Amino acid sequence: MQVESVELGKYKIKQMLCNRKVLIVLDDVDHLDQLKALAGSRKWFGDGSRVIMTTRDQHLLTSVDETEVLPISLLSRKEAASLFNKRAYNAKNPIQDYEVLSREVVTYAAGLPLALIVLGSFLYDKDKDAWLSTLERAKSCRNGDF
Repeated sequence: MQVESVELGKYKIKQMLCNRKVLIVLDDVDHLDQLKALAGSRKWFGDGSRVIMTTRDQHLLTSVDETEVLPISLLSRKEAASLFNKRAYNAKNPIQDYEVLSREVVTYAAGLPLALIVLGSFLYDKDKDAWLSTLERAKSCRNGDF
């Protein structure tokens, strides 16, 4: 479904999900406008609905009514490396000559399981140039908007 504007998108979400019990997961929200556009009000959804949001912005969480804030535990370096290796190589240890790159990716992901899974799955079967390019693009986007 293609929408031409944020307002039209909000209207369609309300129309389609009104009175339905839904589970919505919003990952890496960094602007209140994003949250308002995708899950603006409890009235949009049926009873028992849940919206789960992840963000690095603690202030964003406190600006939303009826919010329960739960801290997450990041993976240890060893756990992070194990999860990444499982996705990137389908093995417990990195392929020879990829150890340094693997450590860089694990450091970049900073213990976030979803980042490790996505990066590992994406890099599976890619050559070193693709790894370097992906890591460089990820680092350049980390603090900016996509």
